[in-house]
This record gives sequence, structure tokens and C-alpha cells, in this order.
Amino acid sequence: MHKRPFAILLILALLAAPALASAATVVARVGDRVITQADLDLQFDLFLRQSTGGAALSDEQRAQLAPLKKQYLQRMVQDAVVVQAAERLGLAPDEATIDRRVEQAKQRLSGEDAFLAALKQYGIPDVTTYRRMTYDAMAYKAMIGWIRERLRVSEAATRMLYLLDQSAYAEPEQICTAHILVPSREEAEDVIARLKDGADFAELARQVSKDPGSAPRGGDLGCVALGRFVPEFERAALALQPGQVSEPVQTQFGWHVIRMNERLPARVRPYEEVRGQIRAQIEGRAIERFVKNLVAHADAEVYPDRVQ
Repeated sequence: MHKRPFAILLILALLAAPALASAATVVARVGDRVITQADLDLQFDLFLRQSTGGAALSDEQRAQLAPLKKQYLQRMVQDAVVVQAAERLGLAPDEATIDRRVEQAKQRLSGEDAFLAALKQYGIPDVTTYRRMTYDAMAYKAMIGWIRERLRVSEAATRMLYLLDQSAYAEPEQICTAHILVPSREEAEDVIARLKDGADFAELARQVSKDPGSAPRGGDLGCVALGRFVPEFERAALALQPGQVSEPVQTQFGWHVIRMNERLPARVRPYEEVRGQIRAQIEGRAIERFVKNLVAHADAEVYPDRVQ
């Protein structure tokens, strides 16, 4: 099974509002749509699959997570309210659009049989349910987009938030290093001798380093905040200037030959660098408040005592 179709199905499942109602116990009502126990079971199962990356849960794990069903029902109600708002504004997709999306999914999965097998594998009972999930996901996304387009986040507002909370954008000092890890001091000294003779650090790391994480990257450990390495390693690294290579350094992992690549001083990220992030935060909060207001004024009822 390809990873891309898996992601497509589960993203839709996560965004989807309630699936088609059955004759089972009604646990909530939103306008003229009812949410049944069967709907809740299906959506909650899909949510759990998405949360675990598709891994199967044991009966014991499911029992432990069962109390979350009532909370998840509230999310389903919220999503249904958003979908109905999209319908009132004419933002929901028509049948032809859903047809195209279903056909696209079949093409990505190389045909009808593979498509049906994927639905079954990920707990979607039939094509009708998948169509409804696709409809709900598209309507939900369209409504959120409609809200976002009407937000007016000023430059003054984003800059003010930045100035009021600069500590949120502070970054500690970092060191950017590479290393070659070997089992003994003798091997570390041999590595240093080879480097002095002109060997390339990255190539030598790929050949002899015993660190499975960094060896394929030429020993590169990236840039890491101070305090993340074991003390012996960090002390030796901080004694180096950029471009310098250490003498053999012993830690609990073995013997290291360390190269200092760069030291990055502590800083506060500049406004221009985080402006988009701040704007997204403001928009996210505004959308959340808008949706909560929709739910507060919606014709909706929840029956948590009926949830099994």
C-alpha cells in the first residue's frame, strides 16, 4: 500500500464531520443531521488510527481510550456545525466535485479494487461513507478558508504582539559540530593522524564512525542548544574554534574526535523572521473564536449519557 493514499484517507477522516446516520442510537443532533453511536464509533476509530500512524490498538488500549469518546463527540458536533455553515453560504461541494475526487483517489490507488481494499484496510466501510467524508472535509476546509479571507490582521497588531512577548522568540546559544566515534583511544588517535595527513573529515566519518545516526551524514550533528550533549563532549567542543578538531574525547559512548563547525550566539529571532508565524497565530485564534461562536448559536443537542 502506498503511503500517499494512506495520508489522503486519514486526513479526510480527521477533518470529516459525522458520517451517514444509521438506525442506531442517536448521540447528538445538529440541525437536521443526527449523529449516531455508529457514526461516533467509526469516526473515533479513524481518529485513533490516525493518531497511531495506522497501527492497530489492543482491546486494552481501546478500553483505556474509550472515555475520550464523549470529548470526540463534541468535536464531531463542532465540525458538523461548520459544515452546515458552509452549506448555508453555498461553499459546500456539489456531487460532480465529489465524483471527481473519488475518481482521483481511485487513480492514485491504481484502480477500483485497490481503492476498495484501501477503504477496508483503514476502517471506512463503503464508498458511500467515503463520499460523505470527502464532502464534509471539503465543506469544512472551504468554510475555514472563507473565514480566513475575511480576517484583517494589521501590521501594527503583529508587531505589538512581537514586542510584548519577545521571550517567546528567544533562542539559546547553539554549537554546530561533527564527530567521529570509535571504540578506543588508539583508533581515535589514528583518526586524528589521518586527518592531519589530509583525509576528509566527512568521508572518514562515513568510513569508520560507529555512530549510526551521524556517520551517513559525514559525522554531522547539526546545531544543538547548549546542555544537550553529555558534559565531556560539550566541554571539549566549547574549547574549540570553528574549524578546529579536538584531541580524543572519552564519553560513555566511546571515543570521539570532534570538529567545531560553528557557534551561534543566543539571540531573539528578528521580527521579520517570525512575522508570518505571529500572523498565523492571530488567525488561528480568531478562527477558533469564530467557530466557537457558530457552535454556541447552533441548533444542536448532545446526549452524552447515551454514548457507549
